[in-house]
Amino acid sequence: MQVSKWGNCLAVRIPAHIVKQLGLQEGDSVDAVFSRLKTRQEALRSMKEVGRRLPADFRFERERDEK
Repeated sequence: MQVSKWGNCLAVRIPAHIVKQLGLQEGDSVDAVFSRLKTRQEALRSMKEVGRRLPADFRFERERDEK
């Protein structure tokens, strides 16, 4: 996800496909872990370290070749 300017703040938008897969609705509380990650593998490793699991059918929207 990308950090964007929103008024005087910075914001991270949750992509619609993730909202749908997690069943999120406006007003829901979420737990977030923030770190600056460079690769998909780093993101997955970070989630595993904090004990987070993705839904079984979860797919990254934009998988890229990582070299």
